[in-house]
Amino acid sequence: MPGPVEPISLLGVRASRLKNLARDFETRHGPARAGAGQPESIIDRAARKLGGRRGDFSILDAREKKAALELFWRNSGPWVACAADIDAWLAWAEADWKPRVAESRVCAALLRRFDPSHPATAQFGLWLAARQDQLWGRFGEFSRAYRVFDGAEAAEKIGAALAADDLAFLHDIERNAHARILLQSTGFGVAVVGAFARASFERTDAAAWSAADGLLDLFPRGLNSAGGPEYLRRDAKLGLISGVVRWAVAQATAEARQTALRLCIRLAGDPRESLEDWRDVPENLLAQVEQWLAAPTLATAFQIVEDLATDEAAVLKKRQEFWRAYLPHATRARLLGARKTQQAATRLGEPCTPFKTYLSDHCGFLLELQGDDGRKLVIVEMNNLAQTMFWPQASAKAPAFGEKSYDGSFLRSRCEAFLSHLPPDAWPAKFAELIAQHTGIAAPL
Repeated sequence: MPGPVEPISLLGVRASRLKNLARDFETRHGPARAGAGQPESIIDRAARKLGGRRGDFSILDAREKKAALELFWRNSGPWVACAADIDAWLAWAEADWKPRVAESRVCAALLRRFDPSHPATAQFGLWLAARQDQLWGRFGEFSRAYRVFDGAEAAEKIGAALAADDLAFLHDIERNAHARILLQSTGFGVAVVGAFARASFERTDAAAWSAADGLLDLFPRGLNSAGGPEYLRRDAKLGLISGVVRWAVAQATAEARQTALRLCIRLAGDPRESLEDWRDVPENLLAQVEQWLAAPTLATAFQIVEDLATDEAAVLKKRQEFWRAYLPHATRARLLGARKTQQAATRLGEPCTPFKTYLSDHCGFLLELQGDDGRKLVIVEMNNLAQTMFWPQASAKAPAFGEKSYDGSFLRSRCEAFLSHLPPDAWPAKFAELIAQHTGIAAPL
């Protein structure tokens, strides 16, 4: 039947007309929003063509001339720009491009590549400030309202306002799709996060850090994938993690702890899955986050065991009560599981390290306890009435945290102590005695 073809054809014609109208509108008035940067291959080609030549942009084709804008923030390569090169490029752009186009593209690049320590940032910012009225539409309104061309000064003002619970910046972004595209994953956005972290660091009230989630929403692929220099991203991440963790410790409430965990995981990932993005975080901050995560890890393990129905309810309840009593001494934990446990953990949205074993429903945890004198004990506890394994931390045979997977047979062959949950009423005393012997932790009442 030819009937459905006609509407599709008409839609195609209408779409084509809309594209032509949009293209004409942009030609006359400049881009409606900040677009993405040029492909790296085009930028590299422009750099190779320029070589050691100064300001001779006539040797570049149209795409390469646009791409040259991205080169001005490079500090190494076949061509490194100087102030005279920037002046020459700006003179070409003003003469060659339609009105408002140069200003919009410069503003987009300035925000995307923003580096407060780079001379190109200041030079482009001054040029743009003198031409701010040429920034078009809602793109221009937002840029002028927050004076984004003022660079670091603008970022500090925005961050300080957000830290003081003035959320106008986030509300304006929410209402202005062009502003969101303008700032998403930009170096300037990273600078705002850093400024916000520094200003929020001084707050001690329970309402602090309320703007953090809205700010981090500007980075859908995470802070590490944003523009700007690496040091800017690192400082923003460390500033926010450091501030929110110390704040949550001082608050000592479940709500503050949850806020800190949520923000830290958004910034650096869940350390139970990978420590890659935690390597530059101070050890004491990582240790605090690991300690907070021990309780939900054990809770998830026991929830999955209950759902799998591998143990009698009374047995499971006693095991859960026993290990929960030791949580004040737990420094870190990992959920371990065979195939069915991994599937259950995925449904719950919790990380689970694969545990190679003969039962598909094996589920348990790797746990570290530390006594007041610093002595530690590493423990692997599994369901199905499996025996529990213990290693003093000093043992070279103790399993390391952060492994990609664990082998049950290998662990059993290397453990320093091996205790069963039998007899049903006596095992807690046996376990408590061994824990006290190696850590000095008295049996919880």
